[in-house]
Amino acid sequence: MNYFQPHELKCSCGECYGTMNLKFMVRLNKLRNDCNFPFHISSAYRCGEYNEKIGGAKNSAHKKGRAVDILCSHKEALIIIVRALEYGFTGIGVKQRGNGRFIHIDDTHEMPTLWSY
Repeated sequence: MNYFQPHELKCSCGECYGTMNLKFMVRLNKLRNDCNFPFHISSAYRCGEYNEKIGGAKNSAHKKGRAVDILCSHKEALIIIVRALEYGFTGIGVKQRGNGRFIHIDDTHEMPTLWSY
């Protein structure tokens, strides 16, 4: 079961692919399967240069291949948040205003952490 293609996970700099963390990807695929609707990834792996260019966090989980941003809103956003916590994702970022609504999920925090953009 692999719902994601390499081009969806590569760095948006257009130059590099990087590597997504295997345990993260297994968990992400299980989450996607359980949600039973497509995940449209807007950001996955990021190289340090691109992360800095877009103003990403210095210790971004994206740079470790342990984060994705999933374009979604309304009911799907809530389902992803609830199920992501059930699957052990510990970082949940929420942007649900204006254009580009998404949910960020990662597994790099010791305890569940929620923030908004």
